Amino acid sequence: MAVSDVKNAFRTAAQDRKIDAKEVDTILTSAGSISVDEEKALKAEADKFAGQMDPEAATKLRTKLGEISQVRSYAANVNRRVQMDQVPLSAEVKALHAADVATKSFGGTAIPEEVKKVMRDALAGGASAYDVRELKPDPIYDTSHGEGHITAEGKYNPYSQSQPAVDTMTFGNTELTPKKIADDMNTAQTFNVLKGYRSVGNNQVAEFETKTMKGNGRITELYDEASWPDTKARAQGGQKYASNFAVLADGSIHAVPASRRSMGAPNQILTTASLGRDKQMVFNGHLHMENGVVTYVGMSGRLCKLQDKGTKFVDPIELLKAWGFKMAPGLAVTNEG
Repeated sequence: MAVSDVKNAFRTAAQDRKIDAKEVDTILTSAGSISVDEEKALKAEADKFAGQMDPEAATKLRTKLGEISQVRSYAANVNRRVQMDQVPLSAEVKALHAADVATKSFGGTAIPEEVKKVMRDALAGGASAYDVRELKPDPIYDTSHGEGHITAEGKYNPYSQSQPAVDTMTFGNTELTPKKIADDMNTAQTFNVLKGYRSVGNNQVAEFETKTMKGNGRITELYDEASWPDTKARAQGGQKYASNFAVLADGSIHAVPASRRSMGAPNQILTTASLGRDKQMVFNGHLHMENGVVTYVGMSGRLCKLQDKGTKFVDPIELLKAWGFKMAPGLAVTNEG
């Protein structure tokens, strides 16, 4: 949003000579990413139209304006940390991609030479190895989860989570390989499976039933806001993973667990960004699988926008082939932007 748009938003809101709290939401939301110049314009226009704001609107705008510089400073601090970590992280994956040297993925799997070559060629060709913790420098006013708040938005993923690699989020547990998928489908195991939900006060809690069965080799979208007491429980039919997936810079493929929960962050619903765990990524989006066959690969909307602006990313289809995954005929990356 340009400075002129900020001024126009105030003028529109003040047409009836009164600006209420809902119109403050509209003004801040329409600003999108709030640059330094737009921040100054918001403060100037707030002073100019102070006499037309009701008390609630004035308090809300004053509070939100006070948060902008704090969030901008926070984003700068995070990005300095990301920049410092870039050198050792890049050196780490370069060593893992070494030709004719036995190396293992972050999840402990031997990395095939074909995978190493795809990664070497892609990175040499300019593909980005990015840190999902990186934030956009300008704050936004986010109303997607109810009451609006000033926040720092991730550059490569809106959530930009930093998730500990424990419980369901250990690299070995989230890593997808053809062997792991086949072993899960061919081995009878005993685990909890989602049965339904029960109400506890104002909250929903997942209920499970213990079953002995084989994994179904299925990956689809899974999402709910209920509490999951067993983070390692599976979805109906024995589905082990949700469709949120990422390719880490070692070339390994990862998906979030079906529960989308981890004891490392018990109050957080896991997202694709959670798969970073302080490692570099080269791709993220969504992956579907039926009976062990990959049927869909989608590039996240955020990456699509960056790609449109010239950023290059590793081709996940080539990596899946290099790992030896079974794939549907003609499988191609879907733009989710």
